[in-house]
This record gives sequence, structure tokens and C-alpha cells, in this order.
Amino acid sequence: MNAEIPAIAFDAQARLLAGTPLERGLQVEGFLSAKSRRSRKLVLHATRIEFLQGE
Repeated sequence: MNAEIPAIAFDAQARLLAGTPLERGLQVEGFLSAKSRRSRKLVLHATRIEFLQGE
């Protein structure tokens, strides 16, 4: 499936993404949840990020 949705990454996952070009292919695992307690917008909370080969 291909989709564009907002995502949040913390700690090690955030550091992993910090220097990554935007065009780089990724496989992301996580869960969908509200952005915050006061927001109803859904975001993907990334718990595992893997870079795709050849991307």
C-alpha cells in the first residue's frame, strides 16, 4: 500500500531519520493514534523504520 500520512518518530527512530533525504524509500511499522490528547487528527507513530534497498 502507498499512502501519505503524517508521522511522528521519537528517540532512536527520530535520530535515524534526521539525516535521511526526503526521497528515500522507507518501510515503517507503528500505530495510528491521535496527534495529541487535544487533537483529533490521526498520525502514524513510528516504532520501527527500515530503509529500502535500491531506493
